[in-house]
Amino acid sequence: MVKEANKITYSKIAELSGISMATISRVMNNSTNVKEETRRTVMDAMRQLGYDTTDLEAIAAKSNDLLIFNIPSLDNPFYSLIIKGAKASAERNGYNMLINEDPIDDRSIDTFIALLKKTNAAGILSTNCISKQNLMKLDAILPIVQCCECDPSLDIPFVTIDDVSAARNAVEYILSLGRRRIAFINGPLQYKYARDRLKGYLEALEDAHIERDPDIIIQLQEINYDMAVSAVFQLLNSEKRPDAFFASSDVYAAAAIKATKRTALKVPRDIAIVGFDNIELSSMCSPSITTVNQPKFQLGLLSCEMLIKRICKEQIPIRSMYMDTELIVRETTQKQSPISRSPLQ
Repeated sequence: MVKEANKITYSKIAELSGISMATISRVMNNSTNVKEETRRTVMDAMRQLGYDTTDLEAIAAKSNDLLIFNIPSLDNPFYSLIIKGAKASAERNGYNMLINEDPIDDRSIDTFIALLKKTNAAGILSTNCISKQNLMKLDAILPIVQCCECDPSLDIPFVTIDDVSAARNAVEYILSLGRRRIAFINGPLQYKYARDRLKGYLEALEDAHIERDPDIIIQLQEINYDMAVSAVFQLLNSEKRPDAFFASSDVYAAAAIKATKRTALKVPRDIAIVGFDNIELSSMCSPSITTVNQPKFQLGLLSCEMLIKRICKEQIPIRSMYMDTELIVRETTQKQSPISRSPLQ
């Protein structure tokens, strides 16, 4: 490779790029002691002089073996299996992964970019909600792939689910149980999942000719169990008491069970509950939670595979991937069997 480059000569590259021959030599030998901006300038000059830099770029990309996985919160158990899936893909492909728990917004974007440069990261995986402007800014710096959250209007690959369809199906199931006053517990609307699950909930009600009631839609600003318990308890003690809850998170569904137990009501006799995500908590609760299963491990695995292909400049067959969901029926919606009594009773 170096011999082929020498046919062009370092001096010609230096003349065109304005970079010293010593630095050009470090780029050619894939030294880590070169700024990424300088490396790009040298590569651009080499391409202008007719040199195919594909192999050299692939080697440079592979030497940067750190992936940054940006998530909104480590407190949310939903992300644990996604992280495991992403790490499995990273390890299999020879990459390391750094978990970053920070928002990416106009106030923090420069700090995050500084982290990318300081760690010499090869690419970004994110489950965070990021504005279109900041997504474009990050994509111009490093390969990025979105997981769960996404912006379909941009040419940035993502792996997610159809939250609208999944929510609509869940509410239709609750309606099939004969419940008509279905409350909704939802998360922050800046997230795609919250907006789309709200949309699916409302579509199911509209299809069933049930009027929307804003008073039974609980809109929370974070995934917080205690806040959800308090909000559900207040609603259960109001004049507009629902006969079912659809929750955009299993954490909220567990909170609905807790709040119901504080009243004289029973789950599922009086209150049916359906959650979302199928985290471990959903099967551990008593009663266990009927919930929408997301293939969390696969979401992390496939989004990381996409990212590595982008880093290695491979063609991605599918840039927008929607994975299937499944409704897991458990005790919070199952009909209770009547208690059998002996003739003497």
